[in-house]
Amino acid sequence: MSNFNKINRICMLNPQGYLDDPPPLGKTDTGGQIVYVLNLAKALGKKGIKVDIITRKLYCYQKEEKNIAENVKIIRIPAGKNNQFIPKEKLYELMSQWVENFVLYTNKKKRKYNLIHSHYWDGGYAGILLKKIFDIPHVNTPHTLGKAKKLEMNIEETPVEKLKPYYRYHVRIAIEQKIFNNADLILVLCETTRIQLLHFYIVDYEKIQVVFPGIDTNIFNNKKNSLDKKIKLKENSILTMSRIVPAKGIDRLIDALNFIKNKINFNYYIGGGETNNEDQISKEELLAKELILKKIKEYKLENRIYFLGNLKQEEVAAYYRNADIFVLPARYEPFGLTTLEAMACGAVPLVSHIAGSKEIIIDGLNGFIINSHDRRKLGEQIYNLLKNKKKLKKISENAMFTIKEHYNWDKISEKILNLYKKL
Repeated sequence: MSNFNKINRICMLNPQGYLDDPPPLGKTDTGGQIVYVLNLAKALGKKGIKVDIITRKLYCYQKEEKNIAENVKIIRIPAGKNNQFIPKEKLYELMSQWVENFVLYTNKKKRKYNLIHSHYWDGGYAGILLKKIFDIPHVNTPHTLGKAKKLEMNIEETPVEKLKPYYRYHVRIAIEQKIFNNADLILVLCETTRIQLLHFYIVDYEKIQVVFPGIDTNIFNNKKNSLDKKIKLKENSILTMSRIVPAKGIDRLIDALNFIKNKINFNYYIGGGETNNEDQISKEELLAKELILKKIKEYKLENRIYFLGNLKQEEVAAYYRNADIFVLPARYEPFGLTTLEAMACGAVPLVSHIAGSKEIIIDGLNGFIINSHDRRKLGEQIYNLLKNKKKLKKISENAMFTIKEHYNWDKISEKILNLYKKL
């Protein structure tokens, strides 16, 4: 029985994004999902499991294989045109070709896998095909859900109304249902997603398991270093780290700050989002950025809002350490790894009530759960917090303790490995 349960090598399917190590955070389709995949793979690698992260080859100069950690490789499989980034919403069109090329690769390398762990619906679509070809178990982590996103994004009139064809909900939802039918295990990051899965899709309850994600506490902690000395945040600093897309709700936070601009001298920093190469920005990012810039000008906040652009993880951690509060004002956010990162570094989190990461917050003790739809109330919450530095300090300490005790990757990867073995 012990030999039967032994896992030697797994493949993680993540076709989308600029997947690399370190990840170029803020680039299109490169955010929390990529960080999660890399960290889980490395944690499993430390336990002696060989992990191949399979992604799409974007550029001719990229090598087929890249060793990134003990027992962990990124493997780039071509599909579609060379030197062309393809948004995640369109990748499903290439999945049969991508799978075919991956099978050719495994035959060439004589490589055998014990298990497939696919991510998102593009990876899950490929996982359906590969499960049948390889005859091995298939685990899927959806990260987001098409039906839930469609509902949350349409609650109010937003630029997203123009993007229904872009998101391809009709195709996505149909494929997601096939993935959930096919997968042997659906591994989700929070109870919120499990509830949404059971509500919106036909899914066997026994298939769904919840394991909260972790963060790299070697990077995200409260220990200041040389990077912190270079960061000079102004007083009453507010921070958001995310891609600039409608789902993240940055425009909501700017509305909220407009209500308190004459009460307190705040400074709002936005990290993430490609700012230089406009031709590489997706349509949804362009519309979101356009709306944000319009609001900043309308509210005359040009001297209080700063765009930090893309940052390395070590730089992100330094900004968290130096900010007073971190705000995740999302319209739709299945989890939100940035919440854990901010808490680990001591930034007090204000997290949207629709974000999965709210489940780790005890409101008023180690952070706050907010309704970002109510802009005026959100503005008042931010104002009251910034005026009470003693309260901020206590909540910051509680937030750091929460992460240190419960969200390290060694413990989390052990839980996931045990679930793999049961298959």
